[in-house]
Amino acid sequence: MEYDQIIAFLKEVETFKTCERTCRTTRTERPESDAEHSWHLALFLMLIENELEGVDRMKLLQLALIHDLPEIYAGDTNPYRGNTDDKEENEKKAAKKLFSKLPAALETKLSGLFAEYMAQETAEAKVVKSADKLMPLIQNLCTNKTHSSYRKLSVTHEEVKAYMGPYFQSGGMLKAFYDKLLTEAREDGVFHGGKENQLSSGK
Repeated sequence: MEYDQIIAFLKEVETFKTCERTCRTTRTERPESDAEHSWHLALFLMLIENELEGVDRMKLLQLALIHDLPEIYAGDTNPYRGNTDDKEENEKKAAKKLFSKLPAALETKLSGLFAEYMAQETAEAKVVKSADKLMPLIQNLCTNKTHSSYRKLSVTHEEVKAYMGPYFQSGGMLKAFYDKLLTEAREDGVFHGGKENQLSSGK
């Protein structure tokens, strides 16, 4: 066991707790971190695992926990108002740099998991990606009375639907979650424009 390398890696990824996202927490003076988001996603997948057929449940959790780790170096990019031109390439470079700090066998394992997630060819990678897209809706519903990242960035319901829709074309349970959350968010005024003008649109 390469104790020193593993300890050094754990120290390095501690900074994941400080990688800020656009969404706020319910303690709305501070942003959500990537670490909090990844935990929330992993918990969501655990809650629905019995409804998912033909997938490796352990791999779902592994993918959820590491899918954003390269953002330690690459940073989080908002899909609506951020510069996404080089996002994938930057994250691949960041992943190579980060996972190279691990012992060889673990480097191969985590690099393989991240490559699988990015390729979006396996059932597990697709489930995690789709579930990941739902988390900002849940987060913004939690903070809606005082803050919505969609209102703050002037993101409309139509923009969110256009961006997220392709991840749920295959239907199934996650599509049902998507439909329910999107409807609730629209009715509650989470998005920019329309009913949400009744809320604190500047927050």
